[in-house]
Amino acid sequence: MRTKLQLVGTVFFTLSAAVLGTIYLAWLVYPLEISFLGLEKVVYMKAADISYNFNILMNYLTNPFASVLDMPNFSSSADGLKHFADVKGLFHLAQLIFLISLPVVFYFWKEVVRKGYGKLYRTVFMWVALAPLLLALVGLLIGFDSFFVLFHHLLFPGDSTWLFDPLKDPVIYILPQEFFLHCFILFFILYEVFCGIWFFIIKKCDIR
Repeated sequence: MRTKLQLVGTVFFTLSAAVLGTIYLAWLVYPLEISFLGLEKVVYMKAADISYNFNILMNYLTNPFASVLDMPNFSSSADGLKHFADVKGLFHLAQLIFLISLPVVFYFWKEVVRKGYGKLYRTVFMWVALAPLLLALVGLLIGFDSFFVLFHHLLFPGDSTWLFDPLKDPVIYILPQEFFLHCFILFFILYEVFCGIWFFIIKKCDIR
């Protein structure tokens, strides 16, 4: 039972690490997104001003001590603020899972993988690695627009506040769907890389 709990913790650690990696890397490369997506021409603002507002938003979403969202160049409706608060909760949940599962991963590596027993769970890690690829395949089959809507329905059931009205929440102009597509791609890449690292570690520690 203890090993199974460690295995589950390791899976959650891998998932949360990929989510957090996506969040912080997307934040880091957002200035490139501004240029690539031509956002300056969309909102008629300088790249520095767009980045400044985006940084305020991301700080609010990722910083548990930030309780108020106030972007100087973008007004927000009550629905928009509610959705961002919901997203903030999910971000903090990912951070919490990462921190809680971190020691679990250490003991899984120490008591199972390092001793060469990780090979017993290769099938589990294989399915863990394949699951996002299956989701990506679904996204390709139904199109990203439909996948994006389905994704929000799953994360925010019965809630339509994520459907931003640009007139009430103009910040959506600097968060186009193409940006989220890039985030999804980044997540899949990071997740598969982390799974690949686990396969490498398990193979390296395998008892011959």
